[in-house]
This record gives sequence, structure tokens and C-alpha cells, in this order.
Amino acid sequence: MGKKSYSYGMKLVGMIFHQFFTVLFTISMVLLGALFSRSMVDIVDIGENSFAKSAYYVSCVEKKYEQLSEYMHLTKQKEQLTKEERQRYLMEQNMFEAKDTNFTYWYVQDGILYTNDSNADRADWKFDADVVTDQVRKSGDYLIYDVENLQFESNIGGIDEYLFREYKGTAIINTEETLLIFHVDTSFHQEDDFLEAKQEYDKLHPWVKLAIIAVILGMIGWVISLVYLTISAGWHEGEKNIRLRGIDKVKTEILVVVFLAFCVEIISLCARFVNGNWNISGLLVATGTISWVTDNLFLMFYLSMVRRIKAEVLWESSLACFLQKGLVKTFQERKITTRVLVLFAGHILIAGMLAFLGFYKRQYWCLLLLILFWAIECYIFLRKSVEHNQILQGVKKIAEGDLTYEIPIDELHAETRELGKEINKIGEGLYHAVDDSTKNERMKADLITNVSHDIKTPLTSIINYVNLIKLEDIQNEKVKGYIRILDEKSMRLKQLTEDLVEASKISSGNIKLDMQKIDMVELIYQTGGEFNEKFEAKQLTIVTKLPKESVFVKADGRQLYRVIENLYNNASKYALEKTRVYVEVLAKNEEIVFSIKNVSTKTLSMENAAVEDLTERFIRGDESRTTEGSGLGLSIAKNLTNLMGGTFTITVDGDIFKATIHFPLYTEE
Repeated sequence: MGKKSYSYGMKLVGMIFHQFFTVLFTISMVLLGALFSRSMVDIVDIGENSFAKSAYYVSCVEKKYEQLSEYMHLTKQKEQLTKEERQRYLMEQNMFEAKDTNFTYWYVQDGILYTNDSNADRADWKFDADVVTDQVRKSGDYLIYDVENLQFESNIGGIDEYLFREYKGTAIINTEETLLIFHVDTSFHQEDDFLEAKQEYDKLHPWVKLAIIAVILGMIGWVISLVYLTISAGWHEGEKNIRLRGIDKVKTEILVVVFLAFCVEIISLCARFVNGNWNISGLLVATGTISWVTDNLFLMFYLSMVRRIKAEVLWESSLACFLQKGLVKTFQERKITTRVLVLFAGHILIAGMLAFLGFYKRQYWCLLLLILFWAIECYIFLRKSVEHNQILQGVKKIAEGDLTYEIPIDELHAETRELGKEINKIGEGLYHAVDDSTKNERMKADLITNVSHDIKTPLTSIINYVNLIKLEDIQNEKVKGYIRILDEKSMRLKQLTEDLVEASKISSGNIKLDMQKIDMVELIYQTGGEFNEKFEAKQLTIVTKLPKESVFVKADGRQLYRVIENLYNNASKYALEKTRVYVEVLAKNEEIVFSIKNVSTKTLSMENAAVEDLTERFIRGDESRTTEGSGLGLSIAKNLTNLMGGTFTITVDGDIFKATIHFPLYTEE
């Protein structure tokens, strides 16, 4: 999605939609807040359109009760009122003495009646509690609170909880001879505060549902449009890279500070709006204007940050990066000891100053800065440790032979990044060196194979003609000697050619193995029998120690015989005459161990030849190269053993030469 192109038109539409949903959401929330402050937003009122059944109506009744309680209190203390209380009393007297009202009350305490009943002006009217009670029950809402007779009755929902649990101003019901009855005419035919509340409710309450829907739609639309703007930020038609704008060149810290300062001003402005006396329409207009301006500035800040992150220049475009590069450049020109001392001195200075101001001067914000300073240092140390560990793991992988591995330098910083680059270059150089070496080895193997093949053709002809000459009746003894030498040397050359081809195949892996169940004891008996004549010719005594029962390994019979044969042949060539050759086969720890040990001749210069070199190609212990052999026997034996899953080792102790082969013990699957 990162390389998808977005047109200017679609981005403009996205910004317009985001601004629209921002204004819609903000205005709807402010409207709900205004209605809530007027007690017009309640769960029970969402589906209720009647004012007389709403929570707002109950709040109006509760407010009326509070005012009546205060008025009764002022009436009883009428002779002792202060100037301020007298003004309040006159205002409430005008309210509660009015006859043309929807709220009628009868309050009796200590035998004194207080009422605004219009019938009380008639000369023949006399207060009768039972008659009034029957009268208020017939229409409208009422409350009957008779302390003397322990009677409480009301058809106004929630008024009982308000009176007995929440409202503390129930001092008007403070004696055993108190009676309070009030009635609300729910037809609201009189013009008073109840009628005004009803008109306000009928005007504003329908907006509650609309405001709730608008809040939900505004929130969803705001999120969706912001996601679209976030994805499309920086991408343009016909371009594959992020395009930065002029505002993106402003240093990151400066942009953040400006945005935060603007947010503080917006919060201060909103506080002044809340404290002001605004009507709802004016408040909504002011809120919409502020939210539109705020959203524009928010988008400028937010999309700039998104473009910086996408272009990976958030850090590079910051003041901290500018200062850090300057310090690094300055430090790079200094010795490492100077740099460490400067950093340590800076750490001590900053930490000491913050600690002094925090603990001694009691500037607690300095303690917060000190903790932040330590946290930043801890983060830097941890990051350095993680990066050093990444470098170490990369070096280990390269050391283990994974020369194509590259340390991910994008996650590294400063000198660690440079170190990672150089190590990657080393790994790349080693890879090319090994690749060139492998190609050279392959070329050598091909050369050996081709040359050996070219030699075998004329060599075969030479051997055939020598065999034909041997069939002739030659009387000259000197010529017979020449023919014998020619036969021996041609056969030696044939063996050398075959060994070269075999070694080339093994080293290149171009050899097929037929892995089968092989009896190791039987193979040793067979090989030993074939070499009896050679051993007797050098007066060598072979001492064989074999298990009484057969032991099996899984190997290629032909190649395993070749390995054993090469070791026997090596012993027959280089063992000291009139000595013993020890051959042993052991079965232990689920493996078969074959070893052959002999005393080497004086011409076998073990002290001058490294033991591990004896298994390399063309290496012989006889430096004078006066003995027969191609120098490939042990190398072929070792490589064949490894190919079949075994291990081949050679040990030399003085003039004692010992070759050992390990194979896993064969078990039936």
C-alpha cells in the first residue's frame, strides 16, 4: 500500500470530510453537555417526549421544593432578615404568593397555614386537609407529607428518594405538627416557570437523539477519514518516494512546542466559554468555529509527523539530531579518553545540578527531570548493549560459515552502525574469497579428471603392448629386465591415475554410495588374508583382536573395503621390518571402532610432518619420496569414511603410527 498513488482531489475530499466530522462531533458533544447541564439528558428521557414524565420535569419540581423550603424559612424569620435575605425574600414572595401559577402549595406548621390557593381569598373558605388531599389526587401531580399522621404520598417519580436521601434542606418538615401538600397542574395553562421549562424542553429535547447519533457518526467518520489521511500522507501521483512539504522542514521540537502552546490556548479559551453565559445557539456556533480551526492546525501537525515518519526523517529533522551530530563530529576529532572524560563530566554536572535544585531548593520538577535524565541514559546504555549483541551474533554467524549473513545496520546507530558496515564488508569479502577458492578447487578437480582420462588411453596401449611383448620368447636377459621394469612402472602409473580420478570424484562429491549392512569382522578377515604375502615379505607379524561374534555397520561394501585396504597397504609400505602390526575391532557405546597400529620406519619423518597433513592429498611421511605410493591413500580413506557417516583419525606417538575409524553400530530399523 505504501507505493499506491493518491490524487490531490481525494486528499482534499478526505480533509474536508475530516473537518466536517470534527465539527459535527464537537458540536454534538457540546450540545449534549449543554442539555446535560440543564438536566435534559437522561437515559429515561431518550425515548420519552412528554415533559411531565421526564427527568427534567422532576428536577424542576425538586428545584421548586428547594425554593419553597427557603421561602418558608425566610418567612418565619421575617423580622430578623438581613438586607440580602430581605431581597431574596421579596423575590420569592412574588413567586409563591402569585395565584396564577401551576404550582399550588399548602403548608401548615404549629397551626399556621401558608398557601397560594386562590380560594383562600374567599371569606367562606376554610382549610380542610382531607378535602385538599382529595382535590389534588384527582388531577396533575401532587405530594402529601403529613408528619403528624405519618403519611407520605406522591405520584412524582423519584421525589421520595430526593427528599429522604439527597436533599438536605428538609427543615420545613421539622416538627410533629407539620403538613405539606403541593400540587402541579400538568396541563400548564398558567404562565410561570413550569410553562417556561416545558417550552424549553419541547424545543431542545428532540435534539438529544439527533446529537447522540451525530456523536456516533462524527466519531466513526473522524477515525475513518484520519486513517485515510494517514495512509495517503506523503504519497503523490507518479512518485515512488515520500514528498515532504515546507512545514516538514521545521525542526520537530519547535513544531511540537508550537502545537502544545496552541492546545493550551484552546483549553484556556474553552474554559472562558464554559464560564460565560452563552445561549445554546451562540455556544454551538463558537464551538464549531473553534473546532474547525483546531482541526486544521491538528492536521498540519499530525500529517507532518506522519510524513516525517514515513520518510524516516523524524529524527534527522529534529534539533536533538542537529546537536547530536555536532557533538559527534566534535567528539570524533578528540581522543577516546577525552570523549569519555567529557561525557562523564557532563553526566556529573547535569545530575548534580538537578539533584541540588530538587532536594536542596525543593524544586520538585527538577527531580522529575533528573529521573527523565537517568531514564534517557539507561535507554542509551541498553540500546548500546542490544546493538553490541547484534554485532556479536552477526560475527558468530559469519565465523560459523554463514558468509552471506549481513548484520541489519538499519537498526544500529552512530559508530555501531559503521562497525556493522565494516563487518558486512568483511563477510562479503570472505564469501567472494571462498567462492573463488571453490571455483579453483572445481577447476583443479576437472583438470585432474581430464588429464587422467587423457593419460589412461595411451597408458592402456602401453600396458597391452607390454603384455604382448611378455608373451614373446625373448632370450636376452637384459631385455627381459627392461620389460619387467616397464611393466611395473606402467602398472604403478595406472594405479596413480586411478587414485587421482578416485580422489577427484570423492572431493567433488561425485560418487554414489550403495549403503548396506556390512559384517566388519568378516571384512577384516578377508582383507588380512589378502595382505599376508606382503606382510610376510617384510617379516611383519599381524596381531588381530576381533570380537567373537559378528558386528555390523551400514556402509558401502566396496568403498569400505577400499578404506581398509588403503590402511593395510599403508602399513605394509611404512611399517618397520620384523615388527608387529596391531589390528583391532571394538564394539562399544553403540559404535564400531577399527584401529590399525604399527611402528614406522626411520624414513617416515613424523617429527617434521604435521599429523593432520598426513590425510591431505599428495602428502607422505617419506619426504624423500623413495617409497612407492601416490600420497593419496590416507586422503581417500578419510574422505570415503566421512562420506559414509564415519570418522577417521590419525595419531602419532614417537614412531608409533595409529589410524582409527569410527562407525555407528548397525541396528535393525
